[in-house]
Amino acid sequence: MLKLIIVEGIPGSGKSTTARFLALQSERNGNATELFHETAYQHPILIQDTIRTPVAWMKQYLINWDRFLEEQRDKNATLVMESVLFQAPILRLLHMDLDKEAIIQFIESICARFADFDCHLVYLYQADPMIGINRMMRARGGTNWLNATFEEFKHEPFYVNRGQTNPESHLNFLEEYAQIAGAANSRCSSWSLSIENTNWDWRSYYHNIVDHFGWSFIPDPIVPYSELVKYVGVYHNEELNLLIHVELKDGQLIGFGDRQLKPNTLSTFYLDYVSMKIHFNLGPSGQCSGMFVKEKDLFGNRRDEGTKFIKIS
Repeated sequence: MLKLIIVEGIPGSGKSTTARFLALQSERNGNATELFHETAYQHPILIQDTIRTPVAWMKQYLINWDRFLEEQRDKNATLVMESVLFQAPILRLLHMDLDKEAIIQFIESICARFADFDCHLVYLYQADPMIGINRMMRARGGTNWLNATFEEFKHEPFYVNRGQTNPESHLNFLEEYAQIAGAANSRCSSWSLSIENTNWDWRSYYHNIVDHFGWSFIPDPIVPYSELVKYVGVYHNEELNLLIHVELKDGQLIGFGDRQLKPNTLSTFYLDYVSMKIHFNLGPSGQCSGMFVKEKDLFGNRRDEGTKFIKIS
């Protein structure tokens, strides 16, 4: 039977990292597994087009869900998704200023479609939502992020109908988001694993998750320093005219800015917050000649076969 695991919580609550963890642990425990981060290219559920009315948006969203579930129906696999049950509907419909109860009922109509599947919800929350909201705001740039986000969405009915004209009103929006998500989760309690993560104690949370699914916790492999140094260098994709610098800092590979490349095998690494895996190519001499960026992501790779980078130094 198809197992569907959905990770939810307010923006910045750790959904993407948790979804990656779930997918890796499922795979390492012998299950055929597919991960759908919210940044996945050509995402099967999330709507990329602009739809202005709640009725039209909800209709298209349910069409996406119905088509996706029908395509997956006969698979004996585990699918891990984030932000597709709470975040996407709440963000869009709350921006349209749809009634809170109507949003929750819409989420319930999505859940009703899961009756024939083995579905699980992992819900990350904070007893005081403002703790999570403020933590997310600091991580994303503080007042600069708040100002930019408000500028992007200030034309939406949520702000216009309330006469809210300052960036701090976006914090009110996020508080209402948290209230709706909490209420929706309470109606999914029979199949939800709720994790209060105010303390940000991920070691404890992850052990709770693997226990919940009856898995053994299998950590990332330890890659010897002698192997890591082979991957250090500058990688170039001619078509994109893009350079990727991979460095070694404190025994960890760093690339794509200042992001840690975490090992999945001795030569394949992953980023835990987006759909991106990096496979380093070793030649007969054991030297690295390039890398492939795998998984289809809006920012890293849009090809089924991956995007190839040649090591130039």
